Amino acid sequence: MSKGKFIVLEGIDKSGKSTHSKLLVKFLRKKFSTIHTKEPSRGPIGLLLRKYLRKDSLPLIDALLFTADRVEHQNSVVVPALKKGKVVVQERSFYSTIAYQQTQGLNEKWLRALNSFALKPNLVILLDINPRIALKRIRGKEKFETLNFLYKVRKNYLALARKEKFTIIRADMSKKAVQAEIRNAVGKLL
Repeated sequence: MSKGKFIVLEGIDKSGKSTHSKLLVKFLRKKFSTIHTKEPSRGPIGLLLRKYLRKDSLPLIDALLFTADRVEHQNSVVVPALKKGKVVVQERSFYSTIAYQQTQGLNEKWLRALNSFALKPNLVILLDINPRIALKRIRGKEKFETLNFLYKVRKNYLALARKEKFTIIRADMSKKAVQAEIRNAVGKLL
């Protein structure tokens, strides 16, 4: 289906996904037609979801909204870019839904079935960081940004990384060191 490459950066809140995905895109644009995107998206469902996450909500609703946003975003942004041969660098994917909503008590098999339509990335990079360090980077807390919750999410991510063969990079190193490891992993793909 796609001629391009789909690269996803995953990790708990404040692991450096935004910083490193933007640095990676800037680097890749020197050689490749590259776009940067993220989940939740900036589309209509993603914007609704961003407002919704500021309050307490039901895990099932969280999972359904994230998935609805993913359907819309993949069909309107990601798939067209891949068909044009672009490199798509995205913050988060369906793996975030599995890691976070499983922590909220939802069944992993059900979450996978719900997201069975989702594009499988060519490369997933997990920016792994101790939640205590990540929480020091947070200015205003959102719903999922508590120490206990993030420890559980991190555990889920590491389990997914083993199953799905993610590239794991320690995100507590210097920005330069983390970015060098990311570029090395991406270089092997491209």
